[in-house]
Amino acid sequence: MELQLYFTVLYLAGAVNILIALVLIHNNVYYADYDVYRRSRSLVALNYVIFAIGFFLHAYFSLRLTAPIAASALSIAYFHSGGVLFGWSHISLMRPDYMTRRVVVRDLLILAVGLVCYANVALHPQVFTLHISFLIFFAHATYIAYNFYRTYYLVGRTMEQRPADDVAWWTPEKKRTVLGHHHAFVIGCHLIIIFGLGSIAITAAFPHDIWPYTLLTAAGIAVFSYIFYALVEYGAVIDSATCATEDAANE
Repeated sequence: MELQLYFTVLYLAGAVNILIALVLIHNNVYYADYDVYRRSRSLVALNYVIFAIGFFLHAYFSLRLTAPIAASALSIAYFHSGGVLFGWSHISLMRPDYMTRRVVVRDLLILAVGLVCYANVALHPQVFTLHISFLIFFAHATYIAYNFYRTYYLVGRTMEQRPADDVAWWTPEKKRTVLGHHHAFVIGCHLIIIFGLGSIAITAAFPHDIWPYTLLTAAGIAVFSYIFYALVEYGAVIDSATCATEDAANE
């Protein structure tokens, strides 16, 4: 029963991620005038596809049962890729000039080193090299998270003072701002960071058990769905958000 639930949740999570990615790409046509937001949605869609492939590989090859160290290496690989895509997509929404060539090359080089290490762990399972892989992921993911919160702190006041252009009827007056009204965006970012770092920490703590991954994957469905919701909500105030980020960049 435990294994059946595990595989069911993996396939379900993969299917949900693919569906959300298709919706993000399909609806991108409505944001032709907002290059940064369109790019962000495309990067998030790519992130969902990468995670879906990872879930399908876990389920199809039963990696957690047959090769737990290789399974952990695969998990780190798609979480690391997701961390990079998170930085590019979400930090850029607050700082449109974030994705410079230097940033892209830097992140790709670190990710490439990580992927080589993760592949080596999968092909030559060793606990020592797995620990090195964990360190590479945590170091890079922590740096990306730091950049996100630093950027939010720098531009947050400008965005919070900018009135929202589309305010829901249930929103209190004091919340009628870009980030105040759509606080779901920031909550979604918190969830990304907590879920990413927390999942890899649990992977390190329980390399051979099944139940933690069933719970994690089930929780992941909720997290990914909320991130999708937050990104769509951010698009509802994209005019004000774009003006606010441009003003912050000029300060």
